[in-house]
Amino acid sequence: MAKVDRPGKGESRLCLPRDYTVVDTETTGLSSETCGLIEVGALRVRGGEVTETFSTLIQPPWREVQRGGEWTEGYVDDFIQGLTGITDEMLEDAPPPEDALPQVEAFLGEDLILGHNVGFDMAFLYDSFQKYLGRPCRNDSLDHLRIAKKMLPEMPHHRLGDVAEALGVSYEGAHRALTDCWITYRCYEKLREKALSQGTEEDFLRLFEKKKRPKYLGIPDHPFYKKRLAFAGELKALSRDQAAERVMRAGAKVEKEVTDKTDYLVVAVPGDKALPGKDGGPVILPEGAFLKLLGEV
Repeated sequence: MAKVDRPGKGESRLCLPRDYTVVDTETTGLSSETCGLIEVGALRVRGGEVTETFSTLIQPPWREVQRGGEWTEGYVDDFIQGLTGITDEMLEDAPPPEDALPQVEAFLGEDLILGHNVGFDMAFLYDSFQKYLGRPCRNDSLDHLRIAKKMLPEMPHHRLGDVAEALGVSYEGAHRALTDCWITYRCYEKLREKALSQGTEEDFLRLFEKKKRPKYLGIPDHPFYKKRLAFAGELKALSRDQAAERVMRAGAKVEKEVTDKTDYLVVAVPGDKALPGKDGGPVILPEGAFLKLLGEV
């Protein structure tokens, strides 16, 4: 599996801490190598209680974006604006990355970073710090998504909204960075309590002991045979793990993030037509298009 080399990046950890910082980012797209940050939110937590909050918009580079199916210039495209509510007008007076990121770095300090699907946020923080500050983000991280999957195994999907609903946490105002931080914090504290009500932290960690995946020979005439796929978001028809196993049966490789070798990027949005990638990037497969190509594997 091809990986983006990020020397000096922090470790991915498994634990149930009481002291940490929750982080969420909003971005112009899915690849930290070609897209940028537009908002960072964070909560500093000590002893399980929020002691300080941080939020900033960040003005990304002016670039080509899609508006109404046409290419034009702007900060964010229709999809990101619809998802987050963040508009070009809001970003017009936002600080540029070189001014905003030192504040982000100062707030994070050396804390353990907790986030839902935190690898996405960490990739953007690392690459943005490296690009604009000349040094990487080195913080260790803890993925709330991994915890949710183990503590709520009966759920078919573990999007933040699904987890919040299962735990009775309000999802109102989601897809803005600071609000998502509060949702993640409240969900994590409930999951932590649930885990420790069932045993010790060591018992919790044993849930993550790796089981070997079966090796598949693949199906030579399948469209995904010997292709590289990455996933963004949680599909409605099947879980991320189910989708990954099925494409591996077809002979594909599943990547954790988009690289220059990725052939297809499967995105959790409706749509039956594949979309060409921009500037030689991977073909974009909305859920319907992905399921059509996947077939009965």
